Amino acid sequence: MRFVYTQENWKNIEEGEKNCFLLTNALGGYVSLTLIGSVARGDQALFMAAKKAPNVRWHMVTNLLEEVFVDGRRHVLTSQRMQDAPDYEGFRYLKEFVFENYPEWVFEVEGLRIHKTMYMVHGENIVGIRYWLEDAKGHTVDLKLTPWMRFTAKNTPFSETQKFELRGNIIQCGEDKLCVATNAMIQKDKSDTTENLYFSQDERDGRDEKGRAHINHYYVFELSEETEDCYLLYSTNEYEYYEGMYDDFLEMEKEYRAGLMDMAFTTSELGKQLAMSADSYIVNRDSTMGKSIIAGYPFFEDWGRDTMIALNGVTMVTGRFEECKSILRTFAKYMKDGLLPNLFPEGDIEPMYNSIDAPLLFVNAVYEYMEFSNDEEFLYEIWQYLVQVMDSYMKGTNFGIRMDEDYLIKGGSGLQQLTWMDVRVGDYLPTPRHGKPVEINAYWYNALCVMGYMAEKLASSGFMNQEDAMTLYLLQGEYSGLAAKVKNSFMMNYWNEEEQCLKDVLSGKRDENQVRCNQIWALSMPFTMTNEEMERKVLEKITNELYTPIGLRTLSPKDREFHGIYMGPMEERDRAYHQGTTWAFPLGAFYRACIRYMVQYPDKVNATQVTKLGMAIESIKEWLYEGCVGQIAEIYDGEEPTVSRGCFAQAWSVGELLRAVYEWEKFKASR
Repeated sequence: MRFVYTQENWKNIEEGEKNCFLLTNALGGYVSLTLIGSVARGDQALFMAAKKAPNVRWHMVTNLLEEVFVDGRRHVLTSQRMQDAPDYEGFRYLKEFVFENYPEWVFEVEGLRIHKTMYMVHGENIVGIRYWLEDAKGHTVDLKLTPWMRFTAKNTPFSETQKFELRGNIIQCGEDKLCVATNAMIQKDKSDTTENLYFSQDERDGRDEKGRAHINHYYVFELSEETEDCYLLYSTNEYEYYEGMYDDFLEMEKEYRAGLMDMAFTTSELGKQLAMSADSYIVNRDSTMGKSIIAGYPFFEDWGRDTMIALNGVTMVTGRFEECKSILRTFAKYMKDGLLPNLFPEGDIEPMYNSIDAPLLFVNAVYEYMEFSNDEEFLYEIWQYLVQVMDSYMKGTNFGIRMDEDYLIKGGSGLQQLTWMDVRVGDYLPTPRHGKPVEINAYWYNALCVMGYMAEKLASSGFMNQEDAMTLYLLQGEYSGLAAKVKNSFMMNYWNEEEQCLKDVLSGKRDENQVRCNQIWALSMPFTMTNEEMERKVLEKITNELYTPIGLRTLSPKDREFHGIYMGPMEERDRAYHQGTTWAFPLGAFYRACIRYMVQYPDKVNATQVTKLGMAIESIKEWLYEGCVGQIAEIYDGEEPTVSRGCFAQAWSVGELLRAVYEWEKFKASR
C-alpha cells in the first residue's frame, strides 16, 4: 500500500507527532521517527542498532539537525519539540510524507522542492539517508546536517561524561564506533550537548519526557542541478566506500521486499501490506543461533507466548516456512518440563517459563504449519517435544499446571501470572485468573485433537517402522478418548447462563463470570467444543459488549472494574491494561470465528451479515494510517479506541489480523 499524508496531518507540531513510521533490520535494530521527522519518544531514533540480536540494542543517532541555505538564507527542515528552548518547526516546509516500504518527505523552501528518503538494510546495522533537489532554478543551495548522537544502550540516557572522537569517517565513543560513508564534506564542530529534547508521547504515557544527545561534527552538501543526490550511510561495521554504494544497498532491499510479496499466500492489497508489515518482527537470535519474533516496537523483546500467537500469521500466511521451523526448533531446544521459555536467556539470565498457554499454542503451531506445508519430515523431528508437552500437562508440571480430576487444565496461585493477562502491580494482581482459564482449556482440547490427528498422520508416513506406527495408533486413540472427556467437562462447566456466554475462568470467585474476550479462542481454534447455539450467543455477546473496529475489549464496560482509558503513570496504566483496554490481536480470532460460523452454518447467515463482515475486515486499512504507518498497535482505549497506545507496532496484532484477512480471502473465493 502507498500511504500519503499532507499538511492536513500536521497543522501544528503536536498533530505531526501523533503518527510515526518503522524500519527494521531483522536483528532487532530499527529506525523510527514521526511523520514530520521528529522523535516523540526516547525509544525513537534515526539509528537504533543491534549489538547482539535481537535485544541488546544501542541508540546510536537520535536524529539530524537539517539546515538548508538558499542563497545564504537559512531554513531549518528539522522538526523537534524542545525543553526550555524554541521548538524546531521544519514541518511548516513539509508538503508531503509518503510511505511505501520506505519513508519519503517532500519539503518546499522558497519555491524549491527538496526530497528526503531513508532505508535500513536487512541483516545489517546500516541506515541510508538520501536528499535531492527537484530543480535548483539557478539558486545556490547548501544543506548542512548535524547528527545528534547518543551511543548508549536503549533506554539509557546520554551521559555528559561520554567522550566522542571523530577520526576521518569514524565516530568513536568508548568501545562503540559509527562509520559514515557520504559524498558530503565532513566538518568538525566543537563538542557540545544539545538542549533537552522533549518527548511528548512519553510524557503522555508517564515515562521520562527528556533526552539529550551529543554534537561534534556536521556534513555539508552543495545541491545543484548537476548534483544527482546527497547521501549518508551509517554503519556499525567498517565498509570500504565506493561510488554507488547507497544504490547497491537500496537495490538489495528492493529485491528482498519483492521476494516477500511473492512468497505470501494473500492476494488482496490489505493482505499484501500486512504480510510486508509482518517482516518487521522476524529476527535473528544470536544466543540460540536461530530465528525469533520481536513482540513489539519500540518497547518489547521476544517472548514465548507472543511468538506462539504471532507465529501463524507472521511466518505461515507469509510463506516463510524456513523461519517458522527455525523458531519452533529454537523453542523446542529450550523446552523444560513441557514448558516453553516465556523469556529467553540473555547473558547470565536464566530462561523464564511462566506461561501456561505457550506450550499448547506450540502444539497448535506445528499442526497449522503441517496444514500449510505437509512437511512430514519436520513432524517426525519435532514429535518428541509435542509428546513432552502433553505428558507434562497430564501429569503436572511447574506453577501448578496440571490436568485436574475433571480432565481440565488448571494452574497458578499466589502472585503467579501464567496467562497473557499477566500484569502485577506490587503485590496486587488486577487479573489473577488462577484456576481453569477458558482459553487454556480450549487450547488443551485443541491440542488433544491435534495430537490424535498428527499421531495417525505420522504413523502412516514413511518415517516409522511397523512397531512404532502401532504405538502411534494406540496413542492416537488415547488422545482422542481424552479429548472427548475434556469436551464433556467443558460443556458442563463453562456456560454462563446469566450472561449467555462462556465463563472466563473456573475459580469459584467473582472473576469466573466476568465477560472477557478470552472466550473467543474457544470458537476460533482448529478443533472446538461448542455447538451452534453457544457460538451464536458468544459472538452476539462479544459483538454487543467487547467488539470495536480495531480490537476486542478485555472486559465488558458493564463491569464495575472496567477501565476505559489507558494513560498516566505505569501503575495506573497497569490497572487498566487488561481491565477494559482494547487489544487488537483478539480481533483476528473474532473475525476468524465469524468466518468459521458462516462456513459451518450457512443457513443461519444472510447476505447482509456477510457484507457487513467484509466491510469490517476491509476497514482494517484505515487503522494502518493511524499510529505507526502500515502497522497495527498493541492496544487502544476501551471507551473510545481512536488513538493507539502501548507499542505502536505489535507482532501478534499484525499476525492475527493477517490470518483473518487470509481466511476472508479464502472464504470469498469459495463462494
